[in-house]
Amino acid sequence: MNSELKLFQRLASFPFLLIFFAFLFPLVNVSCSEKVVAEPNVYEFISGVTPETVLDEETSKAVNEMKEKDPRVKAFFEQPIKTSRAIIPVAVAVALAAACAFITPVGSLAMALAAFASLWVFIYNLSATVVRQHYDFLTVEPAVGAYCISFLLVIGIAMDLAVIIKNYRLN
Repeated sequence: MNSELKLFQRLASFPFLLIFFAFLFPLVNVSCSEKVVAEPNVYEFISGVTPETVLDEETSKAVNEMKEKDPRVKAFFEQPIKTSRAIIPVAVAVALAAACAFITPVGSLAMALAAFASLWVFIYNLSATVVRQHYDFLTVEPAVGAYCISFLLVIGIAMDLAVIIKNYRLN
């Protein structure tokens, strides 16, 4: 492998490293009656958030009023989000994709595809969990963080594919 291709292969880790900054953006929007009540990011999910910990001050007051009126609201906001630790494989896959970009683009490609699929499965399962627990007053939708992470994963996948194809043509 020539030096230019080796440099490009190392640069393929850059989008994966940027994802760790994208983890700071809200991953999902939790809405109640069309008003966003929570926007947890990946790091908050990994730390095991309860829905109440990610509320702003104004929303927290409104939720306290809702908790007094409806026991389902109280039950939801006081328990940990059950699927919150399921986001950890996404973070691990992104870290492995970044590390594998220095060694083998095929490994990086596999980890990036795994992270992409795991991210969207997590978001789907989170919204399904909210529905399954009969919290029909809440909606969970992907937020800017999910799209940013996905975009950076696609860039990383494209760069890995470019390295693989160029290496194949050189051999």
